[in-house]
Formats: sequence, C-alpha cells, structure tokens
Amino acid sequence: MSKDKAAKPAGKPAGQAEASLSSLVNRNVTIGRRRTSLRLEPAMWDALEEICRREEMNQHELCERIDERRRASSLTAAIRVFIVTYYRAAATEEGHARIGHGALYKNRTRTGGRARTPGSYDSDPV
Repeated sequence: MSKDKAAKPAGKPAGQAEASLSSLVNRNVTIGRRRTSLRLEPAMWDALEEICRREEMNQHELCERIDERRRASSLTAAIRVFIVTYYRAAATEEGHARIGHGALYKNRTRTGGRARTPGSYDSDPV
C-alpha cells in the first residue's frame, strides 16, 4: 500500500473525531420567522445571556438586532464581535467608574476617598 493510501484506523470517518472534541455548543435561535442554529463557545453563550439580562431582552430578540445590523460576516461572527464590542464599551474608564473599579477607583482609594483627575493635586477639590 502506498504512503498516500495509508490504512486509517477503523471507527469514525475522517474529520468526525476532531468535531467531537470541539468546545462549541449548538443552540437554536429564531430570527424573524426563521430558525437558525448557532455554534458558540460556552463563554460566548454565557456572555450573550448576561447581556440579554442587562438589556432586558431574550436571546432571539438580541440575535435579531445583531442580524439586522451585520454586514458581510456570518451571524455567528457578528455575535462574537457584538459581545466583544459590548464589553469593551463597559471597560472604558467611565464604564469602570460607574461600577466602582478601574484606574479611577484605584486613584480614589489612594487619595482618601476622592478620585484624582489627571494633573490635579491631592489638595484640589474634585
């Protein structure tokens, strides 16, 4: 037998073994009147659920809004980009200040409870 046609172990067809090791989770969502299947990592599903709670909507509604605004990418890719963008917006200094952590919070604890603005002195009122 040639090297190109080496014997494959009996069992699963080629490619199927790798698919079973995938960490992606399949779930169905309904967008408009169309039901579609999405494959995302468990952390992405958790993030999507958290965003839905915060925005007071279900996954179907949120995925429909994402679908309406996406351009050329797949829905799954658009959802991943949306999740990253959502959390990046919350990770700004202003976003951190609203929830009491980040650089502004660290400055507040070092100056005795008041946040320092860039270029201010400890004696300046904030």
